[in-house]
Amino acid sequence: MNGRYWLSVAVCAGVGLNSARLRRRLAALPVIEASDDRPHHSHVFLLADGVRLDEAQQRAASAHALRHGLHVLDLVPAEFTPDRLLDLARLVNTGSYQADRLAPGRGAYQALLIDRDVLTRAGLHLKDVTETDLVTALETLKRYAPVTTGLAVLPGLRAATRTGAARFSVRRAAYSWEPTSLAAPLVRDALLVAGATAAPGWALSAAALSALQPAVVAAGGPVRLRPRDLLAAPLARRRGAAELLADLVGATPAGRRSLTGRQSPAGRHSLAGRRAPADRRPPADRHSPADKRSPAAAEADGLARWKITLPRQYAAADAEQAAEVRADYRAELAAGVARFFEPRRDTCPWCGSDRPRRFLVGADAMQAKPGRFRYDRCADCRHVFQNPRLTLEGLDFYYRDFYDGLGGELAELIAGAGAGPYLARARAVPPTPNRWLDVGAGLGHFCLIARDTWPTTTFDGLDLGDGIHEAARRGWINTAHHGQFPDLAETFAGHYDVISMFHYLEHTRDPRTELDAAKTALTPGGHLLIEVPNPDSPAMRIYGPLASGMLIPQHLNLLPADNLVAALTERGFTIENLEFGETHISGDAPMAWWGLCQRLAPSPGLPWRDDPRPAWSRARRAATLAALGPLLPAAALAEAATRPYLTRGTRANAYRVLARLG
Repeated sequence: MNGRYWLSVAVCAGVGLNSARLRRRLAALPVIEASDDRPHHSHVFLLADGVRLDEAQQRAASAHALRHGLHVLDLVPAEFTPDRLLDLARLVNTGSYQADRLAPGRGAYQALLIDRDVLTRAGLHLKDVTETDLVTALETLKRYAPVTTGLAVLPGLRAATRTGAARFSVRRAAYSWEPTSLAAPLVRDALLVAGATAAPGWALSAAALSALQPAVVAAGGPVRLRPRDLLAAPLARRRGAAELLADLVGATPAGRRSLTGRQSPAGRHSLAGRRAPADRRPPADRHSPADKRSPAAAEADGLARWKITLPRQYAAADAEQAAEVRADYRAELAAGVARFFEPRRDTCPWCGSDRPRRFLVGADAMQAKPGRFRYDRCADCRHVFQNPRLTLEGLDFYYRDFYDGLGGELAELIAGAGAGPYLARARAVPPTPNRWLDVGAGLGHFCLIARDTWPTTTFDGLDLGDGIHEAARRGWINTAHHGQFPDLAETFAGHYDVISMFHYLEHTRDPRTELDAAKTALTPGGHLLIEVPNPDSPAMRIYGPLASGMLIPQHLNLLPADNLVAALTERGFTIENLEFGETHISGDAPMAWWGLCQRLAPSPGLPWRDDPRPAWSRARRAATLAALGPLLPAAALAEAATRPYLTRGTRANAYRVLARLG
């Protein structure tokens, strides 16, 4: 037996286990019961092109939403084609979807019931939508109704017909930040072919299981398949590949010549001036007059709809916005970046010692904005600080488009990667907090997740960014405080029994002033919970300027644990817990890998970088990623291998302090 034999065995087992997993997901879907009650006045229905809801279905859906306390309800047809059935089961973990506050909004994308209040807070104004439009809409709505968004099967609802290209468009939108998921079925088929000669029996079994997968997944569940659809399932599921091949043939010189004879659909609708069916056009062109496009443009559109691109960092929504942002940055950079720095200091800002020594020099490895940044370490107290320090204007420049603006989508993706760290932080305080202020709350992800631990607690957030207002609109925090903590502390003096600062102090210009503000805002006996990078971690020495704890140039001060404990004690706090270990934040090695790629070949098209030779920049970027690509799995392995070592003793790259006032 060789490796290819076991490859076929593994594929067969994988298809079987995955089918069982998907079957459990669909079996958990509830079925909407009929109702005689009129639809609730606050309920709005949003339908994809070609989908209709009669009055009885609206009554049933509205009653179901009210009965189960749902503000957003994705309505699933009771009868689905095999491709739609599998797509739904792959996209949604129905067992945990509603309770998972960070789960992306996903569903069948046919019809949505939405509460008007959620629709208003989300700022959505949609009509004449496609399935692809509903992907974005549902992702947004789940953020505004994180535990009141659900799915249910609506008997009698019929899905709109669609082409393979339309299916690809929906899946591409749903997997926008995980494009490799689009290739999973192709990888499975390729592995089947690769192992067919070595183990034909197992390969045939795997192919049979794959062909029967829709029937297995639907068996006993509330979503049915029509028998004729089941027989054609293997071909229907690969219809997209056939359409892609047709578009590729149509784009060749021979294909273009064929337009004078038997024309392709794209050629007919371009030359004859007719509008193609809605589901045959990309969403962006859906309302464009077809007769204004040339045959060459039509062919280009046909191929463009199959395009897969990696998500772009800091990309503008359209050419007009990109030009505006680039012009703004260009005007700011015309005077250089030296003006963003204060004069260099010769003493330690923490203890006043005149023995600061160079710790490291680095650059902005995330956004690749221009500038070099030096960090010194005090030889006496070991405090690490940026020297020279950025001015307020400089901080504004380097923070811009990182947590919001062009970088908002990526920042939200990272912040919503998992609930584990947020839950650990929430559980670090004694029961039961009454009023909690999270300083540096951002979009409020911690407050959102902490509600699972402390459902009766009032969670307020404070931040300088506009995201704090968005957190309030979403309902993730109760009250938004916008501004500098030291400036606002007096306005809620003695109000909070818990104040948290998670990876906030290292961003501040004077950490001790922030501690004074916390003392002012806390009730006597209240708790202050702080988590910051550990400058004494071996990870800091290993990865240097690319370590996650540095985040150059945003981090201004890195506090050794002894210094922070002493500063809290001086202010009347009692240290109840100093924790390293599991506070270690994973990702140093992959982040260093990405930072290295950015340093060697920054992302093309960044609006704060002049690029006189964009073609050369793209080629250098591609070559760099190809050369360093094999190192990414090695970085992930190194991360996993070093975690047991780094989580022992005081080696973690972060630490957490719980202190009680008085």
